[in-house]
Amino acid sequence: MTQNKKAQITIAHINDTHSHFEPSAIQLTLPEHALEGTQHLSSDGSHGNTTVYASCGGFARVSTAMKEARKQAYLKGREFLFVHAGDCFQGTLYFSLFKGEANARLLSAVGVEMMALGNHELDMGNTLVADFLDQVNFPMLAGNWDLSQEDQSKRNPLRSKPNLYAYDPETECARYLVKDVQGEPVAIFGLTIENMDKIANPDPDTSFRNVVTVAENTIAALHAKGINKIILLSHLGYERDLELAEQVSGLGVIIGGHTHTMQGDFTNVGYGKKDVYAIQVNETCVVQAGCNALSMGQIHLDFAEDGSLEQVSGGNQLLLGRQFTLDATRNEHLDPDCHEAVKRYLKNQSNINMCAKDPVIEHILNLDYRPAVRERQTNHVADITETLRHVRVPDSRGGSAIAPLVVESFVWQGRSMGYDVDFGIHNAGGVRTSLNPGPISTADIAGRLLPFAIGLMVYKVRGIRIREALEGAIDNAVDNGVEGTGTGSFPYTADLRFTYRCCAPSGHRIEAIEFRKQGVWQPLVDDDVYTSVSSGYTATGKEGYQALLDYEMAPVSLDCTMAEAFEGYAAEQKTLSAPRMDLITYIPCECEKGAA
Repeated sequence: MTQNKKAQITIAHINDTHSHFEPSAIQLTLPEHALEGTQHLSSDGSHGNTTVYASCGGFARVSTAMKEARKQAYLKGREFLFVHAGDCFQGTLYFSLFKGEANARLLSAVGVEMMALGNHELDMGNTLVADFLDQVNFPMLAGNWDLSQEDQSKRNPLRSKPNLYAYDPETECARYLVKDVQGEPVAIFGLTIENMDKIANPDPDTSFRNVVTVAENTIAALHAKGINKIILLSHLGYERDLELAEQVSGLGVIIGGHTHTMQGDFTNVGYGKKDVYAIQVNETCVVQAGCNALSMGQIHLDFAEDGSLEQVSGGNQLLLGRQFTLDATRNEHLDPDCHEAVKRYLKNQSNINMCAKDPVIEHILNLDYRPAVRERQTNHVADITETLRHVRVPDSRGGSAIAPLVVESFVWQGRSMGYDVDFGIHNAGGVRTSLNPGPISTADIAGRLLPFAIGLMVYKVRGIRIREALEGAIDNAVDNGVEGTGTGSFPYTADLRFTYRCCAPSGHRIEAIEFRKQGVWQPLVDDDVYTSVSSGYTATGKEGYQALLDYEMAPVSLDCTMAEAFEGYAAEQKTLSAPRMDLITYIPCECEKGAA
């Protein structure tokens, strides 16, 4: 065995890009001294802080930033690596229209060298991942994904893919990559969420192993081979990464995703929350770089001979353009002096990277993807007559105004396809934004409101299962007697109404449950069988809805996505306004009422 040596590497990292190939508008608040020497006045007529809007991120800027980072690393005699910590799928109209094909093309074009498997990659099952892997020029790391029982008669099985570094059942380790860094081997492996079946739709013939066990086994196997410099590419979430660093020894760095955590102190531009970049837990540092291709992180690692880190530095940078306005629509411009002062101030901030767009990426977008997206952005579907607010859990102002309309569209779609649908149910997390009055386009629907390209399903269950699923989903959303997975499971309905009483005993929290048949409300009977429609996510029992798996008729796909159903419904309605009444009465416990 050869003597281990020191190694220096710079790793550029992104995560949770969610098909945000285009830049986004973000709001920045600059301190008073940023415009010193200009005539700018704040909105109250004083010389105060200044709010501006900037074009931020997008894949063309990511590409430019990555190329510069690689150049600087090589000039300093460092090795370089560019990684993605998972969740490239979903998020915008680009995914709705092109699925994984656009991501495969553009991630390869921007130079990603390896990627972790994210949960949204599995929203539509394993096949989309398999097709994606056939199109990319880099490997995917998913070291706790057990494919040993995979059905090999599928159209495109995963197990034999050479660029998928999954779980090895013989060694009980993650398959890993070894990168030569100045003559020293550095190993990289990936881990992803172990309860994947609860938040995504992996095929049932594949499973996910415990992350701690796989990490410990893999690190031990690497040490046995004399490799002591180890990097983990993770899609577990920030808190879980910190826990893993506490539980497992031998990792130099965990590069993570899933929770969209933007590490760093951006108070100098009034953006986001203040956090520490490359937070150290034991001898492992943990990093994450926000979401939606707004930023890129760079971590500079100096490994000692024994695999420990002698020095760690780096940070996240927002990737900005060079034009700034006073409003998000870019209609109100700063005067020339103020604009130059803003640009000068931002250019001098270490956490800001003002970078041009890579023309190669722009050419790919212009040639093959933007025309279809632009066409749908100008397609007028319907008009919204009032603000349609979205909240997940009802508050003092009531529940979501837009989610019930989304569920109405599901019922409308099912009935228009010949199914005798009694009612619909949808989880609040599947609806992503409020809508303001005015025209709504296909791009608004598929890119903002319902960006998850998940299909609709009809299924038959007894009334008792509906009751249990509603209670389970709300228990999960508000952590009522269970450790939930988030507020996104809260249910919204169409032609179904009920009361949820938080302080009632488990199994008795759903009261006064009724459904509407031919315009008449009538009690839901526990033993009767009903036809319901939901997204494939809810229909397959995720996040508290597991009672729906005890069905009388298994879920049947309508071959229609949520966005497609809502677009058809909205076009027929022509105008959309808030429902006349809330179908869900949520009664929190006494201790919650002050916050509700």
